[in-house]
Amino acid sequence: MAFNLFIAYDLDKPGQDYEAIHDRIKSLGRWYHAQQSLFYVHTALSPQEAHKAVWAVMDGNDKLMVVDATSAVMIPALPDHVSAINAVWYEPA
Repeated sequence: MAFNLFIAYDLDKPGQDYEAIHDRIKSLGRWYHAQQSLFYVHTALSPQEAHKAVWAVMDGNDKLMVVDATSAVMIPALPDHVSAINAVWYEPA
């Protein structure tokens, strides 16, 4: 089964290792970096499995939310962004 996940995070001091977190999120499957701290990922991992994988490279004082998405609205919906999300959404995991 494939999942379409939104992964959002807040990094609090002291570590703030964005590169490690971005690399881990990108390793989960096809991805799109939608906003500064928000990724969209098409993956074979469940939301719980994805959360566990990303949390493993975060500090205990950081925050992480993984949401299973079945549909979304984006405003402004710039054509390049919509195309990028659709390419991730409809591609097999």
